[in-house]
Amino acid sequence: MRSQACGDFRIFKVREDFYSHPDKAGERSFFVIETSNWVNVIAVTPEDELVFIRQHRPGICGVRVEIPGGVIESGEAPEVAAARELREETGYCGDPPELLCTTEPNPATHNNLCHSYLVRNARLLENCELDHDEVIDVFTRPVAELPNMIANNEVSHALLQVPLLHFLRLRETSAAAAPKPH
Repeated sequence: MRSQACGDFRIFKVREDFYSHPDKAGERSFFVIETSNWVNVIAVTPEDELVFIRQHRPGICGVRVEIPGGVIESGEAPEVAAARELREETGYCGDPPELLCTTEPNPATHNNLCHSYLVRNARLLENCELDHDEVIDVFTRPVAELPNMIANNEVSHALLQVPLLHFLRLRETSAAAAPKPH
């Protein structure tokens, strides 16, 4: 297999990979989007509320409800990036991030991973430190509303629904395993 760089577009690069298929004659090629790994954060307050953000997404030309997240900087550990993104985008800080899941955003075209973390006991402690082009509205909603938010497509981003569903399953499992009062 060989690769050829096709372009550098600030937040991602594109390369064309050439390979020989074991069952087909001749050389084949496909394009790969090279981008940094990402991180998402589900932050839960002591009042059992989730920290959400609203922000404009240029790809769909609209505002979306999301959980905090962003790019993992070069050399940065994913859990450090999770705490940083939560603090920068929302001003919230909490317990050390716990890994919920790692997904492949689109293995057909992308070479990166998305790590999703849970931060318990999130409290508003700092001012936001938004990137120069970010405009974010921070708000909380009770955890009990999350299933309806997902069912009603209020949180429509697939890379956010997966960790949120992991979170709900974790809560159900934890509740089922908790000792019952006598």
